[in-house]
Amino acid sequence: MKLPLLFSSNVRNFVRFAATLRNAISIGGLILIFVVSGCGYVSTSDYLSHIKTITISQIEIQDPDFTFDSAGNAQDEAVRNALINRFNQKWRDGSDARLDIIILDYHLEPSRYDANNRPEQFRMSLEIEYEFRDQKQNKIIDRRDNYVQIHEYFVVQGLGEPPETREEAQKRLVEELVDDLYSTLAEQW
Repeated sequence: MKLPLLFSSNVRNFVRFAATLRNAISIGGLILIFVVSGCGYVSTSDYLSHIKTITISQIEIQDPDFTFDSAGNAQDEAVRNALINRFNQKWRDGSDARLDIIILDYHLEPSRYDANNRPEQFRMSLEIEYEFRDQKQNKIIDRRDNYVQIHEYFVVQGLGEPPETREEAQKRLVEELVDDLYSTLAEQW
């Protein structure tokens, strides 16, 4: 009678050992993959290190609703100046790289209404096309045909964020676009 019990105990011990060994091999394999692949981390310190200057071309605006702000100022110059100021944090003005932007569409619509069906919140968006070109190596670094920047804003008090005017919202939309493009193109995180 003791033989089957002893045999059963040995089988259980062997199964436990095999499971522990399988887990150890799995963990060891994962560690080996991370060591060999470097966890997919790539340093951005050398990202475009050969580029020292950038040209930001004139902004083309294809939607007449975004051509001028409410004060009559040209939006293309406002967007271009914001881009130049931001990108000059990394590169000087010059011809090593070139950024071309076309504003394809500007859209503004209510996104939330109150009980009386009056707009409380609006969604403002810009659809752009851009090309970022390395002119030293004559190649395209990045290109997007339908990049969309969205800014939502409230027009009434007491809904979590302070209300904004349409002009303030347009300025914020441009700031967010510039920050996102800089982060994507210059920092490459």
